[in-house]
Amino acid sequence: MWASILERWRTYNPYLIALAIYGSSRLVVVWALYLAARLIPPLKILLPPYSGFSYLRDISSTSWYYHLLRWDSGWYVTILNEGYKYNGNDLVQQPVHFYPLYPLIAKALTITTGIDGLVALLVVANVAAVLSVLLLFKYVRQDYGDEIAFLTIAFLSFFPTSLFLSAAYTESLTLFLILCCFILLKREQFILAAALAGLASATRSTGLVLLPVIIWELWFKFAGHYRRFFSYGLFCSILATSGLCLYIFYLWSAFDNPLAFVTNNAAWEGGKDGIVHNFLSALLLKGFFPLRLDIHNQYPRSFDVWFFLLFLTLILVHRKWLPSSLYLFALGVLMLPYLTLTGGPLKFISMTRHILLAFPVFIVMAKLCKNRLWLVPCITGLFGAMLFAYSAMFAQWYWVG
Repeated sequence: MWASILERWRTYNPYLIALAIYGSSRLVVVWALYLAARLIPPLKILLPPYSGFSYLRDISSTSWYYHLLRWDSGWYVTILNEGYKYNGNDLVQQPVHFYPLYPLIAKALTITTGIDGLVALLVVANVAAVLSVLLLFKYVRQDYGDEIAFLTIAFLSFFPTSLFLSAAYTESLTLFLILCCFILLKREQFILAAALAGLASATRSTGLVLLPVIIWELWFKFAGHYRRFFSYGLFCSILATSGLCLYIFYLWSAFDNPLAFVTNNAAWEGGKDGIVHNFLSALLLKGFFPLRLDIHNQYPRSFDVWFFLLFLTLILVHRKWLPSSLYLFALGVLMLPYLTLTGGPLKFISMTRHILLAFPVFIVMAKLCKNRLWLVPCITGLFGAMLFAYSAMFAQWYWVG
């Protein structure tokens, strides 16, 4: 009996350590929320006139965890309580801009358990975050060993915008679905992997980056068997984009505008130009000018471009440290927001949050530190300090991503 218990302990102990690492980073977030509510005055801002935001104002002084409901959370609360609305005016921010899977799961949780919608949003996000940590540790451990896996978890957990893994945002659910997809791809279960990618595409646009990864894996699996490759590729492509396609069909039938989630993006950019203009401007590198680091800015937005450049450099310089599928995915996660957003007036704002999902970069960081362990406390200490600052500001309605 004792031998069996010891064997089980050896099996599960590494996962418990990984959870402990993540848990320690959540203590940083919780402590920041606690102090922010007492020391930092809330930023006075004009919020959109939707019920979700009014609800967040009303409960702002209650339980500490409600400080994790800010900004985009108001939109998800609105969708949860009232469903989608769209009046055709793309110069006004509207709920159709936000993908449906996250509020749908939260709504299902409120129906089945009877819990409050705000709590449901946080439960879904935080359960998905814990599962993501376990899956990421399992995935990295299989190829790189325990040390690299632990360091990867540490760098992801303490990364400044990892606070969004705990907030009522889509990052944790998207990361969970992405990791499920990669684990299934490793097992060559392509149909199931594509189905998970389809769910990811209904959560946020980053899920679409999984499609070329799946096609890439199919190409190597069926090398020389072109008929099987094309048949599998076509079916998996349909599955991998099914979530977004269903949302497009819903917008078409409900509001007669299948691309409302794209066209309404103009409201977030002040009605400027469009996605084509952003794409061309990004190709011309216009988003990089002027390039500066403003440490005196009350918002940490000046760090966004530097984190993007750091991640891009790590991926390009150490490309051989990653299998082709991880490299392709990481590059896609970085380039998708760059090509669609940075050419507009907002430039790199929120980029540090977008690139949080590029988990292969954290693997590269871990490999860099394997023989330079003195770097580990330096990086995690810096990340942890920024995580504390980001969390405290986010709690009081300062924009951090």
